[in-house]
Amino acid sequence: MTVGRLSHLSSPEERERRHRALREAMDGAGIDVLVVCSRGDEFMRGRVQYVSDIFQWAGWGIVVLPASGEPTFISDPLWGLGRPMLIDFIQDLRSTQNPGREICGIVHDHGYAGGTVGVVGLADIVPAAHYRQMKEAGPDLTFVDATDLFDDVRMIKSEEEIGHLYQTSSILKRVFKALEAEIRPGVSELDVLGEAHRLVRQHGCLDGIAQMARTPFTTYTFGTYGVIEEDDVIAIDLEWGGPGGYWVELRRVFSFRPPSDAQRRFWDSRVESVEACVDAMRVGASSDDVLTAMNRVYAKYGQTAEGVVNYTAHGIGLDSLEPPWVPGKERVMEENMVINLHPQIRFEDADLAGEVSGICVSDNVLVTADGPVRMTDQVDEWILLDG
Repeated sequence: MTVGRLSHLSSPEERERRHRALREAMDGAGIDVLVVCSRGDEFMRGRVQYVSDIFQWAGWGIVVLPASGEPTFISDPLWGLGRPMLIDFIQDLRSTQNPGREICGIVHDHGYAGGTVGVVGLADIVPAAHYRQMKEAGPDLTFVDATDLFDDVRMIKSEEEIGHLYQTSSILKRVFKALEAEIRPGVSELDVLGEAHRLVRQHGCLDGIAQMARTPFTTYTFGTYGVIEEDDVIAIDLEWGGPGGYWVELRRVFSFRPPSDAQRRFWDSRVESVEACVDAMRVGASSDDVLTAMNRVYAKYGQTAEGVVNYTAHGIGLDSLEPPWVPGKERVMEENMVINLHPQIRFEDADLAGEVSGICVSDNVLVTADGPVRMTDQVDEWILLDG
């Protein structure tokens, strides 16, 4: 029998780097044990994956990382331990219906009775029942939120992580090129997006979504029973974690005919706003400077994003959404942060929205000491297809 290897495993050196960086942050904050909590979706599972290489597709997962000693993984019975057993990074694997009691037992076993426990996820996703279990099982322990401490460590990407991000970019770029042959009049949305899923899976991507919007634009969907027509403008969004687990979000716009004057003007303004946002992603700048750059272009074209709370930009990595959130969670931009960009906009005119609102550009941007670097496309192109 041929024995394979899981694709998303990090190198031993990278694993050690992550634990060392987290333990240094713990020491600075007076934390004895870090409890890293995740949820089985593309927004939160990366926290546990970052410290364990364990891919948590469903349910909840927890890694207990002491300041000294080996970590422990605790699994939701829904997901179990079969997948974690394929990984040799963590030897202590447990499954329980009372994770709070299990966590406190581990903390005491490591000799940290009366110590301080930092809980990653306490600010956003830790179930109330789990936190109550921890408090009841560890009355001698002090529990503090360590969400920002953890996220501030992992938002700075290593060379290995950046390599994984470039790998995902390369895959999605090839998939988009292959889809040009699939997008044609008479083909259903489901067929096109089904082929997108087949291709990215064939390249080893772990999880993700393929979405489409067509004129008249209302929203991106995972594919309707509608059939593509010759006068459509088609926008496709691919968001996938690659073989290394690292996410890229890209969008492309296609048509069989040249865009209308209104669509061309809007496309040009979108490209200009993206370029301005990318240029704002510089070491030492605030992540909110991205919004300032976007709004400056919008004012030039009579556009607005006022009142829009959807993210124009956000960090990205093992989770498809990491800090900073723009708007919502400001950070000073540092070297080797990776930020996904897709400027949001608001429409007052429903007819105009139907004609242009799905037209969008998206890419990952690497913050470097020499300035921002787009990781997939250096030039944005409206793709004209043969009908």
